[in-house]
Amino acid sequence: MKDKYDWITQEIKMSCKHKWSLYALNKNSKNPKAKAHYIKYCKTLRNFIKEAKMQYCSRLIAKSNYKIKTTWNIIKKEIGKIHSVEQVPNLLVTNEKLKYPTEVAKAFNNFFITITEKLNTGK
Repeated sequence: MKDKYDWITQEIKMSCKHKWSLYALNKNSKNPKAKAHYIKYCKTLRNFIKEAKMQYCSRLIAKSNYKIKTTWNIIKKEIGKIHSVEQVPNLLVTNEKLKYPTEVAKAFNNFFITITEKLNTGK
């Protein structure tokens, strides 16, 4: 799953722009027909967007080899509980910056091995 908004099509973008133009026309208007048209357009657009998003998610699930995992990833993304992959922070050891995870792991291992030896010898 690449982006949260991959399902937004060019048609949806154009419809949203049209909705904004209708909003601008109706902002100070007292025409009840124009307001009713705007409200109906908003409802129709909302339903269209929901359907487009559902179809996009259904296609993702259908194409996936791991349907349950994909479904749960979609659910987590929608409720905002998906965690991005954390990058290993840089580590400064003896004035040298370590940025690769294996180098950082080796530095930590080396530190803890030597610290236990120093504690055992009492230095």
